[in-house]
Amino acid sequence: MAKKPLTGKSKLSEAVQRKPTEESESLPLVNQRQQPRLKNFRLTPTDIMRLQKITTAINGESERPISETAVIKGLIALGEKTTPEKLLKLIREVW
Repeated sequence: MAKKPLTGKSKLSEAVQRKPTEESESLPLVNQRQQPRLKNFRLTPTDIMRLQKITTAINGESERPISETAVIKGLIALGEKTTPEKLLKLIREVW
């Protein structure tokens, strides 16, 4: 036989009854930053050498070390500011 009576209020029944009142309350939500997604690229040895040269040159000018990832992000930002015609010309030279 059960030690507690089976008839009566349980925590579950109370939670179901409270739920509609809690939904009427609104809490300010915090906007979360978008998580970075991984993107893989295949680079030829020539491209890797160019990236390393650019990274070395930038590290010579910078007070703190700059990673290759930061260099790629900077090049993407530079590409946004450049006209598509110039980018297309450079892509054709490299390809």
